[in-house]
Order: sequence, then structure tokens, then C-alpha cells
Amino acid sequence: MKRSVPNAGGEWTRAAPPALLAAGLGGLIILSRMALQEALGAKSPFLLAWPAIMIAAFIGGFWPAVAVTLLGLGVGQWALRTAGEAPLGPGGVLIFLLFGLVFSIAGGMRKLGLRRAAADAERLSDMQRRLAGVARLNAMGEIAATLAHELNQPLTAIASYAGAAQRLVERENAPPDSVPDLLQKVAGQAARARDVIGRIRGQVSRNELALAPQSLSEMFEESLAMAMAGAGRAVSVRREFEAAADRVLADRLQVQQVMVNLIRNAVEAMAGTPRCELRIGGRAGPGGLVEAFVADSGPGLPADLAERLFEPFVSGKADGMGIGLAVCRSIVEAHGGTIRGKTDPYGGAFFHFTLRRAPEAQRS
Repeated sequence: MKRSVPNAGGEWTRAAPPALLAAGLGGLIILSRMALQEALGAKSPFLLAWPAIMIAAFIGGFWPAVAVTLLGLGVGQWALRTAGEAPLGPGGVLIFLLFGLVFSIAGGMRKLGLRRAAADAERLSDMQRRLAGVARLNAMGEIAATLAHELNQPLTAIASYAGAAQRLVERENAPPDSVPDLLQKVAGQAARARDVIGRIRGQVSRNELALAPQSLSEMFEESLAMAMAGAGRAVSVRREFEAAADRVLADRLQVQQVMVNLIRNAVEAMAGTPRCELRIGGRAGPGGLVEAFVADSGPGLPADLAERLFEPFVSGKADGMGIGLAVCRSIVEAHGGTIRGKTDPYGGAFFHFTLRRAPEAQRS
């Protein structure tokens, strides 16, 4: 079966129109010199070659500029011969081609930079979309798990009380015969609801992580780019990574959701402060763990919320839902780590979480 290469074909399709436009426009400019041959003769045979080469390099990149350079050389030599003058010798031709090559390389580097920038922007946008999806799923899972936990106890009590009432009625034989049957149905429905909620909670609590060795610093850098996209204020970033503690065992997307959440919270906390400094990093911890941290220069954590920040529906923001940090805790605990937050003695909030070191890092 033949293998298709849609990416290569798509890239060629996107690159072809600008290249053809650049070569065509440059060629048209150079060929217009032939129309001026009667008036100019041997004067300025390469008059239009240089602007044509620069335009071709700017629009199309390397190869269109090379093609226009060769065409310009040909037209210039034709103009000299037609006017009865000697064409450029090998030295002149070499100098002309070298200058054309310089412009071609510059145009090629520009196009390469633009393609890389577009690819980076597309990759960042894709990661943001994937992280947004993970965040929504984790938030929904956290809410479902919390509701299941909170509703399971009253439903269990309903089932217990209904069962006791059924036994009491059966023993005293006071109510009509339909009452025990009705209470039995109530107890059955309550037990069924409890089982359904328990099954839902089991599904959302099951962690299916794609664990693999990852670079902590690389995950932080990508998360920083995503978290700072669209930030309205310049933030000074200090990186404090220990090289020996860089490799961790993690689900990349899940852990980056934790990082993005903590970084965004830190930037928001520094919105009204005169100093805006963010610290990110990682260092070796005990027991084969790596401690990653995000610290800010904001006002610190509220004293009444510091111990409950990771509980669902608890938030230090006026418009916060209290889900983000609860999701962070679930992700970190699913990785076998812990997450904590405190007010930094030097000012601001300091959040740190632990991940397991990658096996190869532990052996080194």
C-alpha cells in the first residue's frame, strides 16, 4: 500500500504561489530592460537587475532570487552584445553572481525564519487548544468527583433510614400492605442512585496517564509561553533549574496544565504590585523526587485560605470558581507527588509540587 505524504505536498502547495509570483515579477522587471534597449543602448545593461533580484528574494526567497539573477545576467549580456559592446568577462560575471547569491541567501534566510515563526505559532496554538481540552475535562472530573463524594453520604443515609422504617413497619404491622412495598422501592432507588454515583466517581477518579521521561525545564518554558500569551504586563522571569534534577517521569500535557495554572495565578496576583518578578525552577528532593516551583512577588496568600486553597470551590479570587488548584492537586497526586502553597518569606506566594525523577536520571 502506498504511503501518502500530505505534509510535504501541502508545504509545496503553500510555497509555490509566492515563489512563482516572485520569479514572475522579477523576470518582468528585468525583461522590461529589453524594451529600453533602443534608447539606452549599452548604458546600464544591469539597471533593473538589482531591484528585481531584491524583490524576488524578499517575496520568494532563495530559488526565485537565483533564477532572477541568472535572467538578469543573461539580459545584461544581451544588451551589451546588441549595442556592439563586449559582454562581461569571467571576473565580472563572477562578481555579479556573487552579489546575486548574497541577496538570494538573505531572502532564503528570511523565508526560513518566517516559516519557523509560523510553525512555532501553530505549535503553540495547538498546545493551547490541547491544554484547554485537558483543563475542561479535569475540571469536569473534579466537579463530578466532588459531587459524588458529597452526595454519596446522604444517599447512603436515606437507604439506611428507609430500610429501618421498612423493618419497623413490618414488625408492628400498623400501616397498610402497600407501605412496605413503597418503602422497599424507595430503598431500592436510593441504593441504585448510590451505586450510579459510585460508578461515576470511580470513572472520574481513574487516572490514565501517559507517563514518559520529560525535561522539567522544557515543560516550564512551553508552559510559560502559553501562560504569558496575551498578558498585559511585562514580567521579569528568573529561572532556577538544577541540571541534575531536570528529567522527570510525567504526563507532559497534564503537568503542563499544572504549570500554566500556577503561572497564570502568579501573574494575576502581581497585577497591582510595583514589582513583577516570577521565579520558576526545579531542584532535587528526597526519595527520588524532583521539586518544581513557581514563585511570585505579589501580596502572598490570604491567611484564612492558605490551608484550604487546594480544596474544590475554594478560591482567593473574587470571580474564581475554586477549581484550578483542586485540579492541580489531583494531577500531581495522580503522579505520586504532592503540591503545597505558602507565603514566601521574601514576599509573594510560593507554590511547589513534586514529581518522580526519570529512571535514567536516578541511575546517573
